[in-house]
Amino acid sequence: MAVMEFRDSESSARRTARWIREWGWFAALLFVPRVPNRFSLVYDRIVTAPNSLGEESLFLNLGYWEDGTQDFDQAGAALARLVATEARIGSDDVVVDVGCGLGDQDFLWAKEFGPKRITGVNISAKQIEISTARAAELGLGDVVAYVHGSANDLPQSDASATKVTALESALHFPSRPRFFDEAFRVLEPGGRLVTADVVPLADEHVPSEVKRSRTKRILVHRIFTTARENNTNAKQYRQALVTAGFENVRVYSIRDHVYPQYTEYVSRRFELPEMRRINPMIRRFFGRKGASLWAPWLDYIVAVADKPQTEGSPR
Repeated sequence: MAVMEFRDSESSARRTARWIREWGWFAALLFVPRVPNRFSLVYDRIVTAPNSLGEESLFLNLGYWEDGTQDFDQAGAALARLVATEARIGSDDVVVDVGCGLGDQDFLWAKEFGPKRITGVNISAKQIEISTARAAELGLGDVVAYVHGSANDLPQSDASATKVTALESALHFPSRPRFFDEAFRVLEPGGRLVTADVVPLADEHVPSEVKRSRTKRILVHRIFTTARENNTNAKQYRQALVTAGFENVRVYSIRDHVYPQYTEYVSRRFELPEMRRINPMIRRFFGRKGASLWAPWLDYIVAVADKPQTEGSPR
């Protein structure tokens, strides 16, 4: 389905009105504590199709910028392939994709990796509506389906999946440890969890000149995480997976293939006239100047973890 079908043509007046509504939502979510379903509202009200960066896709992640990657669509697809490769998705797999966005990675996995079934779980009703329509249009409705649900209470039965994924979504979950418990529950013995995730950078890796601003640190962590218990660096992340019962846990950083290249790309892309549809607040925050404020505080990790083959393994 053409991406532009999800970007309604707007008059300048309608566009300005949309921007004002989005500014209001952003201010409320940033400064009002304990907003219910905070990140559901982010994706229902702010990070919507008109504010997406892709030309041929609706990827909402920062992308994996390998050598030769030219644009946002390629970077988003590369990150999806990295997650699928680490998950070893194949023809016998039943995949649960948690925080599935607008479905682009699921469509890519269905076409390139051929799993038996993919179920996307999302807290955003609007994103489920769009991704379901896109799957049907692409003829993937028999393989890819979407359901409304929380990462902390997955609507899947015990041991019903072979793979669980969370592609740049777990940072928004109410509790990563609770999600890890849920992923462990729904995976069959020997199943695998793979996440691509944004976490706070360990203090020893934050540039010394950046560390001086405690206010910036608090603001960045508030924007990029849902709850205090999600402020876990890569080392703590690994331990949380082990505590949940997973084995063969690997957590590694790909931040050097995410933030610098992404920042360089958007600094050019935001100069194009077509990008005027994107809210100026989003352009500023995710552009070069904005990224220079938040990227030094953040790591970008890929985590791979297996559920033991035997149900009786200690947790």
